[in-house]
Amino acid sequence: MKSKEIKLLEIKKHNPTLHSKVVNGSTTLQHAYNEVMSEINNTKEFKGRGTKSTKITFEHEVEIIQKRYKPKLDDWLEQIKILFPFTHQDKLK
Repeated sequence: MKSKEIKLLEIKKHNPTLHSKVVNGSTTLQHAYNEVMSEINNTKEFKGRGTKSTKITFEHEVEIIQKRYKPKLDDWLEQIKILFPFTHQDKLK
């Protein structure tokens, strides 16, 4: 079974009137599925898979640190020396 078919069956099983709206085309399949799943899970809103990503980039992490702590360049260099005690001498000039 395809994802579309599974979603339609879930909608039909839990809310037949919403299923008829999907078949008529007055509402989208995804919107109806989200509404049904929010009713099932007793939540205000249901979002499908892939919407809960908490990954951020290294650049964003550095921006957060810079805004929060406002370290000076010397502080950054000191931390690099602590983190990379054997290799920092080759890279830092």
